[in-house]
Amino acid sequence: MRREEVVDRMAAIARPRQTSGMGLATSRKLADILTYVSLLLWLAFVFSPLYWMFSMAFKSEVDVITIPPKITGFEPTLDNFLTVLNIERRGISANTGAPVTDFPGNLMNSVIIAGGGIIITVVLGVMAAYAVSRYRFHGRNVITILILFTQMIPGMTVLMPLYVLYRTVGLYNTYQGVILAYQLYSLPFFIWLLRSHVSAIPVELEDAARVDGCNLVQILRHVVLPLLTPGLVSSGILVFIGMWNTFVTAMILGGPKIQPVTVGILNYSTFENIQWGRTAAASVVCVIPEIIAGFWIQQYIVKGLSTGSVKG
Repeated sequence: MRREEVVDRMAAIARPRQTSGMGLATSRKLADILTYVSLLLWLAFVFSPLYWMFSMAFKSEVDVITIPPKITGFEPTLDNFLTVLNIERRGISANTGAPVTDFPGNLMNSVIIAGGGIIITVVLGVMAAYAVSRYRFHGRNVITILILFTQMIPGMTVLMPLYVLYRTVGLYNTYQGVILAYQLYSLPFFIWLLRSHVSAIPVELEDAARVDGCNLVQILRHVVLPLLTPGLVSSGILVFIGMWNTFVTAMILGGPKIQPVTVGILNYSTFENIQWGRTAAASVVCVIPEIIAGFWIQQYIVKGLSTGSVKG
């Protein structure tokens, strides 16, 4: 067989493979394009309500109720925020044209309730998660299952009995009562999240510390807690967000004296009308602390979630 014929046959054999490779590359590019388009559509769907809330907070009441709605092209104003925060403007008194509200007080109530609740949750949750993860005792598996089972109980099934109990013992409309009620769902959730992070810490490190003469408190302080920081922060922020956003518990167990922001926003919805601009401004003020906290501890969230998934 001549050399030219051999070359032609080899070229004929290689051509379909080359075409197949080009087709595979085209398919991959098409798949990537569809993936990016799908992600962009999903992001638009997720962020459109947030954009609408933020834009509505900067609109006047006339622009809010305009039909068709103004997505862009409106004149922004800070009147809604100034009214919500009870800040006086030149020639206009604070809270003009709005119901009698104390939204800054509601914001402080949220800080007190969520802050006090997360402190109790972290202190008790760390000790409970360490005990459940490290110690082998009778009924350990039952306790673990019960901790998970508490997350399946609807909140309303316990709120009404708690309301009657709080009225009897004097915990109704108190910070202590609402903070204790938050522990019913936040503490088991925190223990369940943190348990996996504790299990991911090698036991050999604690054994080495015991050999060096450390007691349990020193082991927790110098060995466990430094390694547990990413998981502790990521679990704590999830619980904090849950406490900050809680609505029904605070509304039923707390009166006007200790209303958090989630309940205080309702003051802008009356039987006469709904003040959409001020409702949106109050919602933005309520969301901003969570956004700041999320960006601040983002590195801990990513690292903590990946660490906790190594060992369960």
